[in-house]
Amino acid sequence: MNRDDAITMEAAVTPSGQQGGSFRFSEDVVMLQGETFAAQAESIGALRTQLLSQHLREGRRALAILSPDDKAGSAFVAVNLAVSLAQAGIKTLLIDANMRAPSIQRMIVPPRGTSGLRECLETAGSDFGDIIQDDVLPHLSVIYAGEPSSNAQELLARPQLNLLVDLCLREYEITIVDTAPSNNCADAQLLATLLRYALIIVRKDDSYVNDVRTLIADLRANRVEVTGTVINET
Repeated sequence: MNRDDAITMEAAVTPSGQQGGSFRFSEDVVMLQGETFAAQAESIGALRTQLLSQHLREGRRALAILSPDDKAGSAFVAVNLAVSLAQAGIKTLLIDANMRAPSIQRMIVPPRGTSGLRECLETAGSDFGDIIQDDVLPHLSVIYAGEPSSNAQELLARPQLNLLVDLCLREYEITIVDTAPSNNCADAQLLATLLRYALIIVRKDDSYVNDVRTLIADLRANRVEVTGTVINET
């Protein structure tokens, strides 16, 4: 099986009046692969343990996943961390807020076309329930990015996003938000400022130290607490 193949897991799908279906999970979702990717899964599990003890225990209910460049693999970490938290019985929401180059739908493939964050933010008064995919796995819900957008920063600045985040913080124990790379747009900074907490993902031998330092400095200047940095070697 190659990295583009996917496994299928049955799950109830009820948003927007939809009836039964199944989500497919690519091999990049290492938390569902058993012994095949045991080392990567163990690393994600260690990250989950840290978050449970140092983040959730202090009442923090949101975390933005940031990267300095598009090679770091922030979506990989965001997806597997969200799955790992759900496996621990934590009511988790995963949001793909990288509307420039969304990728979570390639790792967690919905059974049919779905509305996403873009469509919600484009239309005032949208029903947030229409974009939340419940029961993707036990304790895991997902909001996809929707169609790619060239005006993502403008959309993320709209009041609907604040309302959506308020809902997520009330309804879920933890909300994990994947963001666009910070080296070519301000989307990630905007989201991190809204959520107040950020986890930075870097790629070993690819990400530049100065880019990471600049990202951390910018976040702290906006009063965002950086909970840690993850070196992705996959």
